[in-house]
Amino acid sequence: MVKFVFPISLWIISVTVAVAENDATQWLQRMATAIKTLNYKGTFVYIHGRQVEAMTIVHKVDELGEREKLMSLNGAAREIIRDQNKLICILSDNKSVIIEKSRARKIIPDALLMISAKLRKHYRFVVIGNGRMTGRKAKIIAVEPRDKYRYGYRLWLDKRSAMLLKSDVINDKGQVVEQLMFTNLTIVKNIDDSALKPEVAHKDFKVFKQLKKARVQNAPKAWRVSRLPVGYKMKMYTTHDMRTSKMPVDHFVYTDGLSIVSVYIEKPSPDKSKQKGENRFLIGATSMGAINAYGREVAGYQITVVGEVPKASVMLIGRSVEYIGSRK
Repeated sequence: MVKFVFPISLWIISVTVAVAENDATQWLQRMATAIKTLNYKGTFVYIHGRQVEAMTIVHKVDELGEREKLMSLNGAAREIIRDQNKLICILSDNKSVIIEKSRARKIIPDALLMISAKLRKHYRFVVIGNGRMTGRKAKIIAVEPRDKYRYGYRLWLDKRSAMLLKSDVINDKGQVVEQLMFTNLTIVKNIDDSALKPEVAHKDFKVFKQLKKARVQNAPKAWRVSRLPVGYKMKMYTTHDMRTSKMPVDHFVYTDGLSIVSVYIEKPSPDKSKQKGENRFLIGATSMGAINAYGREVAGYQITVVGEVPKASVMLIGRSVEYIGSRK
């Protein structure tokens, strides 16, 4: 009789890994609930590239929905006030107020607030230990990319409330390229509405309203992106005007569910074309903190790829953009 010996050690390892990943996912789900539903106020530091920004945040949830106010503590006075419908940016340095449709916050990528099976194909979610942050006991969660085309994240969550205390964006060399860290955080039962009102005097500022969403269109057949990192798909295509050009600009958006890359295709205006061998557009690669960009010229058009992704991603995508026919 042939006896079958089950590799119990492998079974234990696989179960342990599954439990660890589920545990990390549960912590992230708790974080998502905390960020969206708790009333809190605090101060955080946001470091990207060589820029360091200190901000205060006030967040309130009641029968009117989710509302928050961000205010800069260094540099020019700036405020961002957001509710369910609109986002108001008050900028003192150029005396302007920009009002637009409400959009996702910058504190944490929205995809990390709702982990999907699709994301698990490209990222691992692991509880890597315990720590202390902002004077609180914290659980440390790692979001690890499975290839070089995505950044990783390391998150410190308050053990009691699961609120985010610190987040690092990490490149393939293990270097922190962007960081957000609360220096103080208070969770309260109620926040008075007066705490959400603007503090920057803006009575005489010029107001710009951008409440119309860009209309999603069918992508033009004249262009093709022949290579994308595994898991990236086109999410949106629009045409709109940009400050850099009098001509309409094609805007393609690609995502893997967490990372987002934009591809801009722009026809230079006749008066802005090359002069004396110079080019006002980006040629080659550049970076600022976690943001990488790559530019090249194709068939007389400027191709610019930008995203909070590794350099390898923008270069792979940018080099594969092809002109395949006449524009309509």
